[in-house]
Amino acid sequence: MKIKSSNKGFTLVELLVVIAIIGILVGLLLPAVQAAREAARRMQCQNNVRQLMLATMNFESAYKGFPMAVEFEVGTAWSSLILPFMEQNNTYNIMTFQEDGGGNYQWAIGLPGVPGTTALNNPAYKFFRNIYACETKISTFRCPSSTFPESAADISGDNWIVQKRAPANYLGCVSGRITSDRRRQVAETPWGGGPAATEVIHDLDGVFINKMAHQRITVNGKSFGLVGIKLASITDGTSSTIAIGEAESDIRVLPEMGVVRENNAANFGRKDHWPYGGDDADTNNQGDMSEHLGSTGVGMNLKPVAPGTAAFAAYEFSFGSRHVGLANFGYADGSVRTLSDNIALPIYSALGTRNGAETVSTDE
Repeated sequence: MKIKSSNKGFTLVELLVVIAIIGILVGLLLPAVQAAREAARRMQCQNNVRQLMLATMNFESAYKGFPMAVEFEVGTAWSSLILPFMEQNNTYNIMTFQEDGGGNYQWAIGLPGVPGTTALNNPAYKFFRNIYACETKISTFRCPSSTFPESAADISGDNWIVQKRAPANYLGCVSGRITSDRRRQVAETPWGGGPAATEVIHDLDGVFINKMAHQRITVNGKSFGLVGIKLASITDGTSSTIAIGEAESDIRVLPEMGVVRENNAANFGRKDHWPYGGDDADTNNQGDMSEHLGSTGVGMNLKPVAPGTAAFAAYEFSFGSRHVGLANFGYADGSVRTLSDNIALPIYSALGTRNGAETVSTDE
C-alpha cells in the first residue's frame, strides 16, 4: 500500500508575497503612527503655552501688570519672573537679579566655565549661582517636537560660557512691527547719573516690553519694579493680542556654540532661545533680545539663512516651530491658538501689537 504524503507548507513565492504585503501594510501604517505622535506632541506644546500663560496671568493679577521683558545690563528675562507662579520656587530662589554695589550676580562665567552645581555649592562662586538656574531643565519651556538638544554649551558675545545651558521654545512677543532685535540707544537712567546706552524697548508695541529704559528690578536699594505694561494698555483687546509664541533654535549653530564667541553685531548672532536670563542681556554692549523675545513683524517659520546676510535679522527674531506649517501662540487673555504660517502678514503683524488700533478677527 502506498502512503500519500501531504505537503502543506508555503512555497517560496507565497512567502515572498506575504512579506511584501506586510511591508506595504507597515509602510501605510507608519505615517499614520507618526502623525498621531506629532498630534500628541503638538497638544503637549499647546499645554506648555497654556501653563506659561496661566503663570503670566497670575503674575499680572499679583503685580497688576505683565512681567517686564528683559532686564538689560542685569540679564533677567520674563521667564524667570513667572517661575513662582509655575510652582518652580526652588529655581527662582536660587537666582539673584542684581548688578550694582550690593553684588554683581552673573549668568555665565569666563572660559572654560564651571558646572552649575559648582556655581551653586562652592562659596567661591556665590555671584555665579544663576548659572545653575540656566542649566536647570523645566519641561514647560520645551516643545516636545523640538530637535534641539536638551542642553548645549553656549559662549556669549562677552566670551563667557554656560557649559550645559537649557534651551527654551517660547518667547515673549515684544512687537508686531520691528524686524531686528538690535535697538541699542542712549537713554536717561531713572536713578540719575546721566544717559547711557541700552536696548530700548519701553516704547515698543508688544505685550512683553519694559516700563522704562534702563529698567532694573533694584538699583542701589531703589526698586523699579518687575512690571512692564498694565493690562489696560492692551487696547486692541486681549483676545486679539499675542503674548507668547513658539520659536525653535537653529540646530546648525551647535558645532560653534561651545567653541566660538557669539558675534552680536547687526545681522549676525545666533538664532538661539533660552529661559530665565543670560549673559548677552546682562552685558551692556550686547543686547540680543531675540534670546528671550520675538516679533510678529517678521514672518513665521522662516527658512534658515546665514549670519551676515540681510535676511538674518528677521530670521533670528522670528517665531516658528517643528510642527509642520504652524506654531502655537498664547494670547493676552490666557487663551492658546494655533496659527498657520500661511497667515496674511498684515494680520499676523496686527496680532503682535497691543495698541495698533487694527481690526483683527480672533479666528485667524
